[in-house]
Amino acid sequence: MLEFNVFYKLVAAIGIGLIIGLQREHTYFDATDRHPAGVRTFTLVGLGGAMVAMLCGLMESAAPFVAGFIVIGLLLVASHIAFGLSHHVESSVGSEGGAAPAAGITTSVALVIVYLLGALCWYGKLLESCVIMVVMLWILTVKQQLHDFAKKLSREDVLATVKFAVISALVLPFLPNQAYGPAGLQVLNPHTIWLFVVFISGIGFVGYVLIKIVGPGKGIWLTGVLGGIASSTALTLNLAGRSRENEAYASDFTLGIVLSWSVMYVRLYLICIALSGSLAGPLALPLLVPVVPSLAYALFLKLRTSRKRQEHSAGFSNPFKLLPAIKFGVVFTAVMFVANAARVYLGAGALLACSFLGGAAEMDAVAFSVIDMHSKSGLPVRELVLAFLFASLANTLTKGGLVFFLGAKSMRKPIVPAVVLICVTTAALIAVYF
Repeated sequence: MLEFNVFYKLVAAIGIGLIIGLQREHTYFDATDRHPAGVRTFTLVGLGGAMVAMLCGLMESAAPFVAGFIVIGLLLVASHIAFGLSHHVESSVGSEGGAAPAAGITTSVALVIVYLLGALCWYGKLLESCVIMVVMLWILTVKQQLHDFAKKLSREDVLATVKFAVISALVLPFLPNQAYGPAGLQVLNPHTIWLFVVFISGIGFVGYVLIKIVGPGKGIWLTGVLGGIASSTALTLNLAGRSRENEAYASDFTLGIVLSWSVMYVRLYLICIALSGSLAGPLALPLLVPVVPSLAYALFLKLRTSRKRQEHSAGFSNPFKLLPAIKFGVVFTAVMFVANAARVYLGAGALLACSFLGGAAEMDAVAFSVIDMHSKSGLPVRELVLAFLFASLANTLTKGGLVFFLGAKSMRKPIVPAVVLICVTTAALIAVYF
């Protein structure tokens, strides 16, 4: 009896090899490049990977897979050697000599990966194999863009990337993931604090990559949108600090920061209704109304920036600045400690004061706390809304202060209207609910 599951896995392996092979075949139009395998070879190698995996199961041994791996390696080596010899002969008999073009090492590596993907298909990892295939297609297709991006990087950029990898990959795993502090105030978690430091530094790297790809203007604005999705407070700190060394782009930094504030409100609203769908109506006014003046002012900044846009000859400096991120991590921890102390020692009756203090550090912590109190302790909707409003008011003032005191002087004047507009709108909503 035919087993459909067997043929399904084999077809998946064949399909992956075929798709990757078609992409590689397309690059044959580049006469200076050498490819040791085409669409047929890739398809057969994908099928072969699945077949040797099947044989491994039948024989209860990894020998077929290893043998297949060795055979493919030897064939690729033979292909490269044959190409080198043929080019040498052609150069010897031809009227013009020259250096041999580079052999297709990328294609050889892709062929080996297709062999591995064929084996993964046999073991039922079809989704994982398809995801890897898509990533491979992207890497193989954007060859020129990746090379152009690599050329834009300086030695300082590479060193900064290494430093970032060290603080995130080597330091973070060894920090204790345990909260310390007095009873009821155990909020000092070294792992969490350092993770926040890494997160702030990471926002700078994401923004720097965008700036390198699409230019300082659009790159900074996109960073603002992405930062608002992640953490508008961290984004504000990062861009404010960056503006001191790149003051020519201060207007772009201001726009990116205001955009992150707008996105923060929308993100928080979506998170809240995901946690409790019944709050979609009550939280619409306090979380979505402040978005209107914020986006309106962002549009004003965008139009004004476009009119004044000039090409700056100065390069954009490297993003790796660990010390400011550490300082903000310390401040963030201190504010969270004070906010939790107010909650513990002042009690639930001081909800608005606690929300104001907590919002000065991070809106998400306040949101999760009050929603939990609403669902478990029956916190009235009116008090929940006021808690959100007080937290957002403090959050806006904090972020405005970060820009005013840490950013370039040219950012102080344009950031004030954004702070005033959002705070006035929030204060009006507080008056309505009181």
